[in-house]
Amino acid sequence: MANISVPTLGYYKVRGMTQPIRFLLKYAGVEFTDKYYGTGDAKSLDEFRAEWYKVKFTLGLDFPNVPYYMDGAVKLTQSNAIMRHLAGKHGLVATDETGLVRQDVVEQQLVDIMWGFAFNFSPAFNYSFGADYETEKVKYLAETLPQQLDALSRFLGTRQWFTGNHINYVDFLAYERMDWLRLFSPGTFNKYKMLVEFMDRFESLPAIKAYMKSPEFISWPLFGPGAPWGYTKSNL
Repeated sequence: MANISVPTLGYYKVRGMTQPIRFLLKYAGVEFTDKYYGTGDAKSLDEFRAEWYKVKFTLGLDFPNVPYYMDGAVKLTQSNAIMRHLAGKHGLVATDETGLVRQDVVEQQLVDIMWGFAFNFSPAFNYSFGADYETEKVKYLAETLPQQLDALSRFLGTRQWFTGNHINYVDFLAYERMDWLRLFSPGTFNKYKMLVEFMDRFESLPAIKAYMKSPEFISWPLFGPGAPWGYTKSNL
């Protein structure tokens, strides 16, 4: 009998860029190794990244980075490239022109939302935020977040999922990014009934529900050390 190895997903022991990939793999019923670098309790970014940096250029990756996904001869980096690869493999892509257009548009909108949030609140992208956090938080909550949630709510409308009645890889991205926003400002997020129902619908999927109850599931931290929000429980 052939020795069939399971795929490996490599990342830090945080949610970050990789949680949607974990969700998708669990939903698709794929057995995989969730390879963690660091422990999630590091005191500095250097300590947090040290284990990964030791092996970064030894794995045969074309563009060495995390997250990475390895499955036999397939060795991928770039989180959205991994998502698209897995979505195609497991039938989680739109199949008509309308759906494809919606898929592409909402994916890129979610990228904009993610980078806008991460540059403010994740040290992986912004090292100089520091004392401006409280000021920027007030501005973000007053100006940016409501506009983003308004647009997402309108785009979703009364659909079950963002591209229609069938779940799609962008829904995994949407859930994770919106959960960041919900954790950051539940009072703001919970004003959007359609988005709240979307989150409930996603969490009720049997495979997702089981994963979220399992010891494998990472609920916290979102980001690495140094983040003014998203790492220590004190800033949840």
